Parts: sequence; structure tokens; C-alpha cells
Amino acid sequence: MSDNGRLTVIAAQNGVGKTTLMDAFHIALYGLKGFQIRHNGRNFHDWIRSAYSVESDGSENIQFSIDISDPIMGLVKLSRTYWLVPEDEGGIEEEIVITVEGKALEKEGNESRNNLCERWIEDYLPSAAVRRNLVDGERLGDLDPMRIDDEIISGIDDITGIGLLHKMSKRLISVRRKTLRTLAPEDQKENLDALLQVLISTKEDITEYSLQLQVNEHELSDNQYKITEIQKEIESITRTGGVGNVQLRMDYAIKNSELSSLRKDINEQIQNFLPFIIAGIPSDLSEWNLNVIIESKRENERMQQNLDFLKLVLENSPINDKTKQKIVGKADELVVIQCHNNLNPISSLPLPLIESIQQRHISLAISDGMANATNNLDEAMDKLDEFKNIEAELRAASIGLGISEKATKLKDLSQKVGLLQADSASLRGKIKKLEEDKKTIERRIEEIKQNEDSDSLLNRRMNRIDQLESLIELVKFSVRDEFSEPLAESFKEGFELLSRKSGRLEDVKIDTKEYHTHLSMRGFSGNWLDRDLSATEKQHVGLALLFALRKASISSKYGLSLPVVIDTPTSRMDMEHKSWSVTRFYPNLSNQVIVFATSDDLANGLYDELKESEILGLQLLIEETTENSVQVSNKKLDLFFGGNTNA
Repeated sequence: MSDNGRLTVIAAQNGVGKTTLMDAFHIALYGLKGFQIRHNGRNFHDWIRSAYSVESDGSENIQFSIDISDPIMGLVKLSRTYWLVPEDEGGIEEEIVITVEGKALEKEGNESRNNLCERWIEDYLPSAAVRRNLVDGERLGDLDPMRIDDEIISGIDDITGIGLLHKMSKRLISVRRKTLRTLAPEDQKENLDALLQVLISTKEDITEYSLQLQVNEHELSDNQYKITEIQKEIESITRTGGVGNVQLRMDYAIKNSELSSLRKDINEQIQNFLPFIIAGIPSDLSEWNLNVIIESKRENERMQQNLDFLKLVLENSPINDKTKQKIVGKADELVVIQCHNNLNPISSLPLPLIESIQQRHISLAISDGMANATNNLDEAMDKLDEFKNIEAELRAASIGLGISEKATKLKDLSQKVGLLQADSASLRGKIKKLEEDKKTIERRIEEIKQNEDSDSLLNRRMNRIDQLESLIELVKFSVRDEFSEPLAESFKEGFELLSRKSGRLEDVKIDTKEYHTHLSMRGFSGNWLDRDLSATEKQHVGLALLFALRKASISSKYGLSLPVVIDTPTSRMDMEHKSWSVTRFYPNLSNQVIVFATSDDLANGLYDELKESEILGLQLLIEETTENSVQVSNKKLDLFFGGNTNA
């Protein structure tokens, strides 16, 4: 690995060792952690043992080594040796050695050499940043364009190093929990732990549902766009059918629009009223004597508070214990707690929850709302019958014009839109409920903080934690915001180097508030990423994102200048895109690019184009020597790629 500005090609047929070589890069740098990045869930020890060749020299070890030419530190040598020992002795022993210009790292204190080396590597080459530069070309086709915004955010965090701030945030969460536990009275500690755990899971659920809602909204927008396009096609076709067809088409569009509007209203009403219907709550709350129950519970609370206050006063008074007991006993006789837990199905619920149900019932005007919902359903059924009649007339009038298939597709899309709208309404309801739960939990945690004086050491610590968390968010936002414009420009540049659609790409915008990515493509209305991309298009988006992150990181004061290693660089590309990627894209991707290529990747004259571009650097060929061994040789690769051997 050196900063020589050349394109290194490592060639091998499928099954000979390219994938193993990519594994070796990860393991050499990060050991077990690197292996898990590649093969999450697989057993590392089993992999090491199976990688040990039966034709080895019998030394019972496997060594991974990388030499790095650093412009500042000089030659950095990194090696990991895995010794195969009996299972009862651990199975595998690891030895890590790092030298800088021939000198080993100096130990401090009692830290083990392996721990020192691991820590040094992570500081020198953060795994979160480097893994962005070790790319499997086959997997790029599986990129989810709907989640490209998440990819950009995590990519920025990785290459700028602010991923370290995420670690600090986790540490602050841990400190916050310990501090709150100290603040809590002994009898509330377990409740506090449960509250904090619920708060974490609630925040995670909000994030998950919000992401699902975002994907839903993207799909909804895409389907609505398709509906608009089909309607335009139907309009164009029916123009040839005379005035009668035009009138039918207009009636069809009107009925379809009316159905869509009613569907949206009914979805909202169902989401609002369904919990009350399932619970069997009547439209008239007086049937359940809710006001009586609420007033009774409030009175019970007041009496209990008075009784607790009396007991507190007695505890701090000089009255003897016998007299105290008499007073408390008499007070207990006078305080009669009323119980209405069996009046209706919700009477046993806590007072705040019953009040919340009552307020929600009033705000929704359930009594009128249920009648409106019933009327809307009746109206929707009538409109649906009218729509079906118009649809049948339009089909009959358009026989032979190809409109029947389009009408069927339009109907299917409309059904999908209805389901997506219902799904989105449900998700919004869940998110709203979780947000309310989150506020309730945070309020209860705040109450625990009040057990200590606001100026106490523990509360000052809590305030400091709040300030640090706010500062971390501010720094993260600032760095991401600084990256947005150069990132958008670099994404566009990378896409233009790679795709024949580059001439149609008009603009790339990255919203710094929501980190939403928008690609404007000539001939396509809306965000091009919202459409159903092919595997090749997904690969181009993934490579353009890699290019953008790489380019932006080089120009940033925060970034690292790192080589890029790509396995199967032209996977799923046609001949034209292969040529563009090899001669235009990859040479400009990084200061050093290493590609693992099969004979197909650079066949049909691509290798000759690469030689003529004068960017070709080191060439290595991996060949099988026996069933269990391979050799790597430094040689020209013309014959392997079927190129011109006389060039």
C-alpha cells in the first residue's frame, strides 16, 4: 500500500483466491473484528483452521502482513500471526507485530503488546473509515437507494472520524444511568433501570418506524407518479375515440380522484377511532359514568396525599409512638378510599390514563365522528360502484386501443396506494404514540432528579452530561453540513465518469437538515433515486457514493488519504460501462486503487485500453499450483485478459 497514484491489478480466475485475498486485507488490519465485518456470524477459528494448507511447511501458523508507505512516518510494517494450538489450550493464539521504520512500538505500563498494537492500528487507520475503502463490487448491486441517505450519513461519520463521537455518546448514556441511579431513592432504583431501558427501546422504535415511514412515502410517491403517467397514456389513447371517449375519460378521472380522497379520509378516521371501537368505549361517555370515576379518583388522591402529609408531620414531631399510632389509626378510619374499579372495563386504569382517554374522546368528537365515518363508508361504496361502471364503459369503448391492460395496471396501482396510505397512517400513529411515551418517561426521570438539590454535585453532573450531548450533536451537524456541498459535487462527478446517463444528470442536492439525497435527471420528474433502479444502476449509485466520500474526504481537513481495494470491479456492467469504469472512473477514484479482477472484468480489449491510458501499475497473477496451493507472480497480464501481447 503506497501513494504511487497507479492502478494495481491482481488477477485470478473465479475460485482461485480473490475473495480470500479480500478477507486477508480485513484480517491483517483488524483481526477478528475485520473477519466479522466480512462474515458476520461465521466462526473465526474454524475459518483460520480451514485456511491452513495441508501442503504447508508444518509450522502450524498463518501469517497476514501489510507494508504501508506513509509519507510522514515512513515504512510501517504490520503482521498478524495465528498459531494453531490444541483446543484445550485455546485453539488459536494471535501475535501482532508493528514496526515503524524498523522500530517496534514501545509499551507503556502493563498493557499487553497485542492490545497496544490493536489500539495503535485503530488510531492510525480507523476501521470504520477503512472498511468504506474495501469494496465488494458484487454487493454494490444490492444497494437500497431508499437508504442512500443513511449510507451518506454513516459514510461521512466514518471518513471524518466523528464516529468517535458516537462512542462518546454511548459512554455518556452509561454515565447518565449511573448518576440517575445514585439520585434515585433505594426503593425506586429498579423502576429507574426499567424506565431507562424502556426509554432506549422507545427511541430505537421511533427511529425504526420513521425509517419505515420514509420508505413507504418513497414508494407511495413512486406509485402516484406511475398512476399519473398511465393516466396521461390513457388520455392520449382516448383522444382518438372522439367526444364520447373523452367524456368517459373525464368521468373516469373524476371518479378515481373522488375515491382517492375518500380513501384517505376513511384511513385517517379508522386510525383515530379503531382503538375506541376495539375497547368497546361508547360514543357517549356518560354511559360509563366516566366523570364520576375521575372525580372519585381525584378525591382518593387528595385524601391519600393528606394522610401521607399527616404521617410525615408525625414522624418529625416529639409525640410519643403510642400517641402517633392512635392518631394514624383514627385518620385511617376517617379516610375512606372509594373504589369504582368494576364500573366499566377502564375504571381500574390510573387516573392520568383515564383523563387522557377522555380528552382524546372529546377532541375526536367520537359521537359525531363515528356517524361521519359511517356516512363516508356508505358514500365510498356508492362511488366505487360508479367507478366500476365508468371503468366498464371505458373498457368497452376502448376495445382494440390497448387501454384495458393500462386500466388494470392503474387499478392495481390504486390498490397499492391505498394500502401504502393505510400503512403510513398506522406508522404515523405509532410514532406519535411513542413520542408521547418518550415524553412521559423523560418527565418521570426528571422527577427523580428533583430528589436532589438542583445545585448538588450529582445534578451538576447531569447538567454537564446534557451540555456535552448537545455539544456532540452540534459538532456532528456542523461537520455533516460542511460536507454536504462538496459531497454533492463529488457524487455528480463520480456518476458522470461512470454512467452513460451522465449527460442526463442535471443536479445533485443533499439536504443538510434531513440528509435527503435528490438526483434530478432529464426526462424524469421527481427524484431519480425513487424509481425502481436496475442492479447496474444501483451499482453506479454505490460507486458514485464511494467516489464522493473518497473525494470529499481527501479535500476535507478531517479526512484520511487511503487506498481503495475493489473486488470484481466491473460486475454486472455492460461493455460500454466496463470501458468507462476502467479508463475513466477507477483511475480517478483514489491516490491508489487495487482491483481484484477475473478474466471477464478486463476482457474484449479493456486491458489494452488500460495499458494505453498509462495508468497501469503493478500487475499480479494468482494461479493454482496444486489443489491446495496457489502462487502469486508479478507478470504482464496480456495473456490472461486476452489482450495484445505485442503491445
